[in-house]
Formats: sequence, structure tokens, C-alpha cells
Amino acid sequence: MIFAHPDEGEIYVGGTSCLFSWLGHRVKFLSLTNGDAGHYSMAPGALAAKRHQEAMNAKAVLGLAEYEILEYHDQHLENTASIRLEVRDRIREWETDIVFSYYPIDGGHRDNMCAGRIVRDAAPSLEMTPMPACLYVRDYFTAGFSYIPDITIPVDRVWDTKLQACACHESQVCDAIPYELGILDDVRANPDRQREVIYDNTYAFTRKTPPIELALRKWFGAEHAGAVKYVEAFEIAEFSRQITDQEVLQLFPMLREPDL
Repeated sequence: MIFAHPDEGEIYVGGTSCLFSWLGHRVKFLSLTNGDAGHYSMAPGALAAKRHQEAMNAKAVLGLAEYEILEYHDQHLENTASIRLEVRDRIREWETDIVFSYYPIDGGHRDNMCAGRIVRDAAPSLEMTPMPACLYVRDYFTAGFSYIPDITIPVDRVWDTKLQACACHESQVCDAIPYELGILDDVRANPDRQREVIYDNTYAFTRKTPPIELALRKWFGAEHAGAVKYVEAFEIAEFSRQITDQEVLQLFPMLREPDL
């Protein structure tokens, strides 16, 4: 999973990543910036160090094989030739089967959209056999746009683990986000309010919408689709190797399991 800031892999693909880890697969998170901006009081260096440790804590919770954070500055990510080469090399070195990254369009968070463009523009130089399947993840800006995903992964079984991983990022869910919402003192004083912020910030990107339920029915049938509560949804990128339904089932073995 290639994203812009530490904590985003957990929010958007934390459940799927945990399932892959449980099944014995090697999962890597790659953050293109070090997350050193956006805090109301912490200096950039101290914030980057704190977010690195939070990421390592989340790595342990999810059972990730690797969590790498590049040293590009938060809010200053650029789609340059050098970073495209870095991303290309990371994908090759990992012998990657699946690459997740953001759906890149104009608008939204500039770093997020830039991360998606970097992956898209690095893909033609991969020269791997077979080429990895590249999948789009919808971030907070693009999640509300009309679409029906190609692949939907129920994550009910690992929902609590996903929440634990997101909770590792205390600088965000217990500090920066409550500050922006004007509820910092309340959250600091009340563990229940902390849990509410963590839940709300995570559920917003794991909830089952009507279009997602349509895609769930394809893979699980109406009865099982109706029983699912938490979902991570992905689209096959237009620049990717186009994979068949049979290949999807091979790449995502959790889709073959009826126990949701």
C-alpha cells in the first residue's frame, strides 16, 4: 500500500492488510512523506519522530512485514522523476503482486492525489513479469464520488484489530483531529470520547454504502452481503494489468472464505 502520510494505510486498507497477514502473506506499507506537518503545536522534527514510532506500533498490530516512511515533507510531495524511480524500485524489490494507492484526480489533498499520480506514472517502468495488479483506494475526498468498486473485502473479523492500529496514531486521533474539531480537552479527559473519535475517523472509510453492497453481492451473494458491516473496497486501475474474476480470487484468497 503506497500512500501519502503515516496512518493512511491503516485507515484505508488496515483490515485487508491484516487478513493478508493472517493468511501468511507479506504486506508492506510505504508512506511517501514523514507526516511532519499539520499539528497545532509540535515542531516538524519531533512530529515526524512521533509519527514514525506510531507507525511501528501499528505495524506490530497488523502483522505487517514492513512499514517504510520516506523523508519527503508533509504537504510538499511532488511527482518528480526521482520519487517515481524510488517507488518503482520499492515495488520491484518487494516482488509485488498487488499495489494499492489513491485514485488520482484534481482536488482533494494535494499529497494524496500526488501519491496516486506517482504510482500511476511509475507503473510503465516496472518491467515485471507478471506485472502487479494496481488497485485504486478512495480517500476522504474521492470516496463520495459515484462508483461501484471491483473488489470488496469484508473486514468484520478484523475490525477491532483495524481500530487498534488506527488508535496507535495518537498524534492524530487523540490530538490533531480533536483539536481541529474543537473537542481536544473533552477527548483528553474522556477515554470513551477518544474511542468515539477513533471509531468515527475509521468507520467513515469502511462503511457499507449501497454501491459497495452491489459489489459485495457479486462476490458473496445477497444474504452474506447483507450481513457484512465493515468493508474495504477497491477498483482495478486503468493503467494496471487487467485481472479476471478468477485472478481476483487467486490474489484475494479471503474472498473464497464463506465465513464472514
